[in-house]
Amino acid sequence: MSLTARSSRAALALVFLAACGSKPDVPAVTPITPQPLEDLEPKGGDNSALLDILAGQPTEILLDGKAIGTTPIQGYKVSPGSHDVTFVDEANGNRTMGVDVGPGEAKTVQSDPMPPASETTKPDPKGEKKK
Repeated sequence: MSLTARSSRAALALVFLAACGSKPDVPAVTPITPQPLEDLEPKGGDNSALLDILAGQPTEILLDGKAIGTTPIQGYKVSPGSHDVTFVDEANGNRTMGVDVGPGEAKTVQSDPMPPASETTKPDPKGEKKK
């Protein structure tokens, strides 16, 4: 069948369908309306706070008693309120710091490692200067 014959048959079929009141199954086209960028922001509901947790060397971290990873930890989502951040240090003992964060607030909690007990200086009991 030639291209002209096919085109004629398709046109005839459309005329027939139009005469019968039927429409071919053609999906409706809905125009797309661009949205302003601010409309794409998440709305309400997420009032999380963020914590960045840093230490002088990689350190295991407990948040409210639950292990959450090893420093550095950045952008960790927490609920607003008070939290305990524990820096696990088997050699010198754990260090726990409290932090209060409000909705949408971001805070950094940082701890430098404690020097080993052998490196701490003790005052001279006699008050004498060392030579």
